[in-house]
Amino acid sequence: MKRTTTMLVLAVAIVLVIGIIFFQERKQIGNEPGMIAENFTLPMHNQAASELNDYQGDVIILNMWASWCEPCRDEMPDLMDLQADFQNEGLTILTVNMQTFERTLNDAPNFIDELEISLPVFFDEKGLVAERYNIIGMPTTYIIGRDGTIEHLIRGEVHYEGLEALIEPLL
Repeated sequence: MKRTTTMLVLAVAIVLVIGIIFFQERKQIGNEPGMIAENFTLPMHNQAASELNDYQGDVIILNMWASWCEPCRDEMPDLMDLQADFQNEGLTILTVNMQTFERTLNDAPNFIDELEISLPVFFDEKGLVAERYNIIGMPTTYIIGRDGTIEHLIRGEVHYEGLEALIEPLL
């Protein structure tokens, strides 16, 4: 009887330890560093609708912007240069226009044409990404690892050198 009780307690303890380890290693989906980036599907500029998970396996820089935002305008050439320099190493830069923050629906396409943006552009027409990613100002940039984990969150303007330092360990 005493031996059966000991074995039962030992079995319960093993199950508890395994359960704790299993649940601690599962990452939560969300919008903060250490979490798995929440997937979304949105229409794109000059492409069919796509989703964030289509790019999983690459290191992703996910940049949220609006056409009236001067820092957004200023950082766009650096983002395009970074994409050109690191795309063969597994970097993908995706941009999301926050259409609900735009003055008119033509502002984003005009901005894309004016700056000759060569990066993929999602259109957040209904504010879905703005809400899920808690966008409170622009630009906002996420760096997402190959496994979909958010590695860095940057609120404000980004530059080539700063992003390069953050992505190189991930490539």
